[in-house]
Amino acid sequence: MKIRTRLHIVTAASAAMVVIMALLVYWSQHRLAIANKAKNLADEIVSSVFERNTLRNDYLNNDNQRAKDQWFLKQNQLRDLLKSAPANLVSMSDREIFTDIQKKMEGSSAIFQQILTNRETIGIGVPRTSAAIEIENRLVAQLLLKFLDTIADARKLQVSGNELITSTQKTAVRVSLAIIVSVALFMTVIAWSISRIISKGIKNLQNGAAAIGAGNLHYTIPLTGDDEFASVAAAFNTMSGKMAESHSALEQDLVARKSSAKEIEGLNQELNHTVAQLQGANQELEAFAYSVSHDLRAPLRAMGGFSEALMEDFGDKLEAEARDYLDEIVIGSRHMGQLIDGLLTLSRSTRGELRHDRVDLSAMADCIRGELEKSEPQRLMEWYVEPGLSIVGDARMIEVIMRNLLGNSWKYSTGTAEPKIRVYAEMEGSERFYCVADNGAGFDMAHAEKLFQPFQRLHRQDEFPGIGIGLATAQRIVHRHGGTIHATGTPHKGALFSFSLPYGEE
Repeated sequence: MKIRTRLHIVTAASAAMVVIMALLVYWSQHRLAIANKAKNLADEIVSSVFERNTLRNDYLNNDNQRAKDQWFLKQNQLRDLLKSAPANLVSMSDREIFTDIQKKMEGSSAIFQQILTNRETIGIGVPRTSAAIEIENRLVAQLLLKFLDTIADARKLQVSGNELITSTQKTAVRVSLAIIVSVALFMTVIAWSISRIISKGIKNLQNGAAAIGAGNLHYTIPLTGDDEFASVAAAFNTMSGKMAESHSALEQDLVARKSSAKEIEGLNQELNHTVAQLQGANQELEAFAYSVSHDLRAPLRAMGGFSEALMEDFGDKLEAEARDYLDEIVIGSRHMGQLIDGLLTLSRSTRGELRHDRVDLSAMADCIRGELEKSEPQRLMEWYVEPGLSIVGDARMIEVIMRNLLGNSWKYSTGTAEPKIRVYAEMEGSERFYCVADNGAGFDMAHAEKLFQPFQRLHRQDEFPGIGIGLATAQRIVHRHGGTIHATGTPHKGALFSFSLPYGEE
């Protein structure tokens, strides 16, 4: 049986005991009230009988007519009292006594009436004969006997009432004691039973907790009964089983982690070795790029200078086809110089430690705008630079990004009616992007993957000059800052370049 059910039974039994006690109190009070009323009735009967006897003596000894009238008045009061008294005031055993009192009172009334008749027959003031006196004395003796019998019966009623009061009090005390003892025994048994269940359940839980704490995850509490502790024990056993499974899985995971750690350690060693090789390769590449750029510049300058000198000194003596060849040599040498400069710029974009500068991007865009307008003052361009743009990163490298993006927008807007360049910022999800947009030549998105590859161009050299190294440089700088850059465009409708620099953002 569940502890909750036992407690409900105790509560119900306690409520029942309280109800029984209340009923007992009500019964005893009712019985005591009846007994007191019966005793009071007996007391009033005794008092009235004594008063009536006194009035009788006063009349017989003094011939007091007023005493006679009061005797009849008292007799009528007694008769009315006995008639109006409730039947439940007298027990069944005392019913005959009550009836005898009524008969004796009626007999007393008849005897007293005979005495009055005897005296009225002789007349007032006439001496009574001995025979009359003898008759009156007999009647008085009979009346006295009736009086004594009535008093005796009334005394019996008094005794019966007292006995009823005493009996009721004793019964109430005995029943109350029996109820109290029964309740005490019942509560003791229930308390002992519940305490035994609770102590046993707590002990089992303590043993289980101690076993689990000692590392015995397979320990189970024995299930006995169907009370709440049995449910707790079942839940505890389920928990210990799951803990054992988790512990086994954890041990397997630890073994796997150790194996993985060894593998990772080996991979780290390989990675460190690879990084060292890459660092050496980068240093060699940087040295090679620096050496090549410097070694190539001298012959390029010589080739370009001698070609230009030949054109200046002997251009009028050369045929037209020879002059065209010389022009191609000059153009090629210049283009190769630009390629060398681009390689050096691309190489420098991935070298050096990044700085943590707060850059006013709006002011930087306005500065580059002024330089572009001075380079071609005849061009008309509508500019919009969002004020207050601020970014964190390496200021030198961010300037390279902005010069490449704004320079491309300026270059590819040549020949566009009402050209426009916009610099602004916008949110994409939770990331802030800085945008450079124009309405120039644009590009086909089918070839967008070539945009950020070095020396790859989407337009012919005769349309828009360039070497195809600017966007590749911008992408490397953005990636070094941990950001992303992407482009969208439509042919003859413009292009949009957006980049993010999470490096250093709060």
